[in-house]
Amino acid sequence: RLRGFARPLATAAPSMSMADAALPTLEDLTDPREWLEEVEGDKQIGWVKEQNADAVARIGEPSDKPLYGRLLEIMESDEKIPYIGRVLNGLYYNFWQDETHVRGIWRRCTLDEYRKEEPAWETALDLDALGAAEG
Repeated sequence: RLRGFARPLATAAPSMSMADAALPTLEDLTDPREWLEEVEGDKQIGWVKEQNADAVARIGEPSDKPLYGRLLEIMESDEKIPYIGRVLNGLYYNFWQDETHVRGIWRRCTLDEYRKEEPAWETALDLDALGAAEG
């Protein structure tokens, strides 16, 4: 017997059948912030501005911190190492964004190709081209 328990664990809680369990309804599953999905609405933009102002008031303006400039420089650097996000059927996939591919591309190559100084990537999905085609 475990210390602190008056009865064995198997009988500690009353049994409940599946018929007793209440399933959630669609109303139970609603998102209280669903209204924020209209990202360009005046009400939504106003709410975001309020949240941003509150955050800046609490922690200060991030761009005033010495680390901010260094991190921004790193994030915007052209000297990026292509991270492999997925391996599928012997191909190594990388999601890449730069000034040419603002939305990004999914590209792939073999492991041998990836190990080269300048891998020859095959574009699997170009999100910028897809967005332009879809309007």
